[in-house]
Amino acid sequence: MPNKALTILIADEQHLQRLYIEKMLNQLGYHRIVPVQTFEEVQILTAIPAEPFDVLIINAGLTLHSCGPQPQVRHVLVYDHLDLGAPAGATPAVLVRLPGVPDNVNLEHFMDIIDPPAATAGLRVLPWLRELSRARVAGA
Repeated sequence: MPNKALTILIADEQHLQRLYIEKMLNQLGYHRIVPVQTFEEVQILTAIPAEPFDVLIINAGLTLHSCGPQPQVRHVLVYDHLDLGAPAGATPAVLVRLPGVPDNVNLEHFMDIIDPPAATAGLRVLPWLRELSRARVAGA
């Protein structure tokens, strides 16, 4: 069961992209979500270190032209990120960078790192692992 207390900040210039990511997070059980359009809004909302957001999901295009303090967040997912060099500034506890837009599987795996499923829920087979096991059986 997801931790319903997690606060998530989504930053993307495109409204439909923010809506798409928010909908995927809602389907995973997360509802404390704040969507914003600009990096300046991210900086304003994350300026108070006493109440940091748990997760920032941000389009890399917003961070290209930023010059100022890095957001105060615990975990970051940067997508549409083509330059996979070392990040500048303070590094969060979890930093994941994707070359494209996150889909259901990417987002679910990222949230599982941050908010692992309860041990009592049993083992969950990841979709890519299930496909890999089928391919090996068929090819054997």
